Amino acid sequence: MTDRPSGKSGLNRVLSPRAVVFLTFSGLSPVMSVYLAGDGLLHIAGVGAGLAVILGGLIIFGVALLYAEMGAASPGAGGIYPSLTGVLGPATTFPIILLTMVAAGAATGFTALGLGEYLRVIVPSLPLIPTVFTGLGLAALISILNIRTSALVTGLFLGVEFAALTLLTWVAATHPVRSLGEVLTHPVVLSHGALAPASLTVLGLGLVSGAWVAGGANYALYFAEDMRDPRRIGHVIAWVGLLAALFSATPIVLMLCSARDLKAMLGAEAPIATYLAATGGPKIAALVSAGVVAALFNSLIATIMIFARFVYATGRDGIWASPVNRALDQIHPRLRTPWSATLIVTILAGATSLLGDRAILILLSGDVSQYILLAAAVWVGRRSGATGRWFRAPLHPAIPAMSLVFGFFALAMDWLDPDAGRPSTVLLSGIFVFGLVYYAVRLRGAGKAWRIGGSEAETPAAIGAAEAVR
Repeated sequence: MTDRPSGKSGLNRVLSPRAVVFLTFSGLSPVMSVYLAGDGLLHIAGVGAGLAVILGGLIIFGVALLYAEMGAASPGAGGIYPSLTGVLGPATTFPIILLTMVAAGAATGFTALGLGEYLRVIVPSLPLIPTVFTGLGLAALISILNIRTSALVTGLFLGVEFAALTLLTWVAATHPVRSLGEVLTHPVVLSHGALAPASLTVLGLGLVSGAWVAGGANYALYFAEDMRDPRRIGHVIAWVGLLAALFSATPIVLMLCSARDLKAMLGAEAPIATYLAATGGPKIAALVSAGVVAALFNSLIATIMIFARFVYATGRDGIWASPVNRALDQIHPRLRTPWSATLIVTILAGATSLLGDRAILILLSGDVSQYILLAAAVWVGRRSGATGRWFRAPLHPAIPAMSLVFGFFALAMDWLDPDAGRPSTVLLSGIFVFGLVYYAVRLRGAGKAWRIGGSEAETPAAIGAAEAVR
């Protein structure tokens, strides 16, 4: 198939499934998940982090299968909202669009802030905010290049990232001091300077965090309009979900099996860096630190690319007022990339990074709506025939039921966290309710028509028919 713009979208369908896998891993960043999110998980759950990443990885893999089925039904740069609109209707989808807009700035800003803070650890004289803005600017310039060039750059960084992850895993695997059974059946946490058995509440909070560590397979869906054959996007999401769970869980579990001084590691501000310095030595710790910098910058590039496609799709599909839609629906004439949406995401991320880590976590951590809506949409879609043609999640209806239960469980666990989880739940639930009300009062009455996916000629069925004729 020749390179061509995808109908009204103007994005080039030039990427293979393998290229989308690499771009998705650049966005979800296994090293960032393990090395940075893993630190937070160890602080929350202690040795219970091992059980958390295994069970959380299994749960999030099941959720990825639901994303795969829904996304394959209506693949598009808008991510999951085109599929939810087709199955559940725009009234339910509009709140998800608002929440994703919040996540676009928050997730990108969080990554940029993490990059700036980590570089300051290496070079303390660097000013934080100028460093964050410089990283954002460089990442935005790379993300706006022709997608094949951007994919090549992120692929090179991803190679460095996986080398760092492999090194951490090798160090952990070659220095065992306790069995896997001990790690999984006797989870302990650091409490007032002493190791104590982890409570069920702590393990529950750890499970939610463990699922978050392995998440991100749905990022592949934002590149569906850059794929040569979007019918394969479901299989891409499923494979990324499985591999992300494995890549996230393996080094954390092996590290817990090989940490000689659990008190020192769990009590450190950066447990994994402390573990590496004690177990692998300063040279290996320095090499992995270089990999973390590469991972953070690589994730920043890919995250901007991902959310720029989402923001662009909302304008292309006519979600907002006409002037806003025209501003967002801009494709570079030569590079075929969404330049105006890239600019918007970069500005949002820069503004959000000024809020600080805690405020960004409040914007990110309490949204469980997609777990619940995915379950409902797959149930409805299977009955109506709207989903399941190009990819079918196995074990139906067990996996949608699991996603539904986990969504409410995560909501309860977030409510038990007064620092970030509870205020996040209140804020993001408020945005969701506002979206429902706003659509009912303003958009439904105005007869708002969304052109989901742009051109009908770009649906999976139409592409398959065209290829059959050829």
